[in-house]
This record gives sequence, structure tokens and C-alpha cells, in this order.
Amino acid sequence: MKISGICGSLRKNSWNHILLKIVLNKLSKNKNIDTEIINISKFPLFNADIESVATPTDIVDAKEKVKNSDLIIFSSPAYNGSYSGVMKNVVDWLSRTPQVLSDKKALVIGCTPGMSGTLLGYTHLNQLLFGLGMNVLSQPKILVSSVNKKINEDGDLLNDKLEILIDKGVETILNKINI
Repeated sequence: MKISGICGSLRKNSWNHILLKIVLNKLSKNKNIDTEIINISKFPLFNADIESVATPTDIVDAKEKVKNSDLIIFSSPAYNGSYSGVMKNVVDWLSRTPQVLSDKKALVIGCTPGMSGTLLGYTHLNQLLFGLGMNVLSQPKILVSSVNKKINEDGDLLNDKLEILIDKGVETILNKINI
């Protein structure tokens, strides 16, 4: 079984990248699961003129990884009450022909130093992915507020309640994908 992650932040030491790594590392402890984070750092802004000449290699590679994955975990910050522009750009590229998102299982997670836990961004991204034909899991909800007080930049969990939330979330994911 292959589970891939996509982070909607390009920031070095992004909290969402750190959270995604923690979740994928816990999932990879199951011997039947292979995990990876798909690198989207070199995706240009979507432009049909670029696509008409040739889809960039990084996007072709990412689409192949999505195609070969059983579950895609999208980890996105919330900007201005929605998901990040980086995440929108990734989804725009991945939704182009050849289609790789339809019928794929998806899970949205997110974190923020603020108090929202990315709830609005989570809701909007779920709607977008659902509209593209993805099978979006409604559970688990791994949405973390005040992340800078609960995880350090090395990926160490500093909060027992968050560790329990993530462990239960991983258990729910395993149940949903029948492992």
C-alpha cells in the first residue's frame, strides 16, 4: 500500500510539512505501508501556455506518484480563511489531463500557530477535492491550533493530547484503508 503526502506550504520548516512527516512516519511503521512526500517546490504557477508546450517534468513525476498511491494526504495551512495558493496551484496541475485525482482516497489535515486549526481551509479544500471526484475521508480530523506550542521544528511532539490525537488518527486511517 502506498500513501503519499502533499504539503501546501513552500516555507522551510513549514509546520504543515512537519505535521505531514509525523503522520506519514507513524503510518510507515506498518510494514504494509510505504509513504513519501511529493515534492511540489518546483511547480510553476498553472498556465495553459506552459501546458500546451509540455507539462513540466516535476508535475509529470508528481502525477505518476499520485496515480500509484492508494491515499493522498493533503496538509495545508489556512490563508485568509481558505487553503493556501500553493495548494490550489498543486490541485490545478494535478487535475489536468491525464486525470489522476478521480476516485483516489484523500485526507486533508492542517495546522496553524493561530487558533483556528485551519478549519475553514480544511472545509474549502475538502469541497474542492470532492468536486474533482476524490473520495475524501471525513475522519480523522487532524487539525492543530497553536502548533508552535505543540510541536518543535525537529518534529518532536510536545503535547500529550496532540500525540493521542495523531495516534488515534493513524489508527482511523488504517481502518479506513483496510490495513
